[in-house]
Amino acid sequence: MTATPPRPLSWPRFLLAAALACASMAPAAAATNAESGYAARHGFAFALLGGVPAHDGEEAAVAQALAQFGTETDLAIHTGNIKGRDERCDDKTYARRHALLDGSPVPLVLVPGENDWAECDRPAAGQFGPVERLNRLRELFFDPDDSLGMLKLDLQRQSETARFRGYPENARWEYGDVLFVTLNIPGNQNNYRTGAGRNGEYEERIQADASWLRQAFAAATRLKARGLVLAFSADPHFEGRHTVAGGVDPYATLKTDLARLASKYAGQVLVVHGGGTSPDRHRPGHALADHPVKFNGKTLQNVARVAMPAAPGPAHWLKVSVEPGNRDVFRIENANTVLRPPQPR
Repeated sequence: MTATPPRPLSWPRFLLAAALACASMAPAAAATNAESGYAARHGFAFALLGGVPAHDGEEAAVAQALAQFGTETDLAIHTGNIKGRDERCDDKTYARRHALLDGSPVPLVLVPGENDWAECDRPAAGQFGPVERLNRLRELFFDPDDSLGMLKLDLQRQSETARFRGYPENARWEYGDVLFVTLNIPGNQNNYRTGAGRNGEYEERIQADASWLRQAFAAATRLKARGLVLAFSADPHFEGRHTVAGGVDPYATLKTDLARLASKYAGQVLVVHGGGTSPDRHRPGHALADHPVKFNGKTLQNVARVAMPAAPGPAHWLKVSVEPGNRDVFRIENANTVLRPPQPR
């Protein structure tokens, strides 16, 4: 099956004020090819955040960060866990966080995290069925085919193909001369269940993820994209195997496929994921070429990573610039508004 080309979109910041002024009078609209061309010629910036809010008290800080996006960035990616591990996975919580993120002045694309569905069977989270909660998230956050935010990106979703109709959370879009891709890869061992029985949800989803990743690299090559951004929630432990009971590495397929596909890709790859605990996973103000990713001891110079902090540690949002004259394509400019301060010991 031939993949449909991703849709080129961009909202240059100089158009943002006018677009927002019209937003209250007309439905949100997608950007045009001309605006995408502007972003490719002049560069753009995108925001990264994840693991917030972990409770109601952090919503104000997140709202403040979202307001900053409108003056400093062109779009945003949230790497998942829009609720705390011990918050209830009920529709009321989902609706409140949807309203919060949908208030972003720039398009915002969400990746589902483990706290959002895969660990909802925990007593503190309300003992909901993880698959049932994932399906509810799909209804609330990933339908229709556009992003969150006051301005919308028209996304291409994997659910547009018959075989993977159930995976609208896997999305991609072209922005300027960069291809962005999201995958549903949660941080609770990729929802691999060690109990008896078949891991149906896990097995079917990794097939969908693998197919979407292959299509993404094929599209990036066909479009001659300078860079590819891959966003998901889990830390897959690129440095080696991360095994669970039985010696299974639930992220092995992702790492193997990514290493193979990236080694044949002429552009730069930025992997953005959650679950970060080390400050060395990103260095604001430094080129991402300083941090190539290692796969089983082999370094791929065109692959770099950024890990967004995980709760309950301190959290902030990051700004990544895409500059036309930068060989490395991506540059982290700075760590911005603190969303969760360090906790006292």
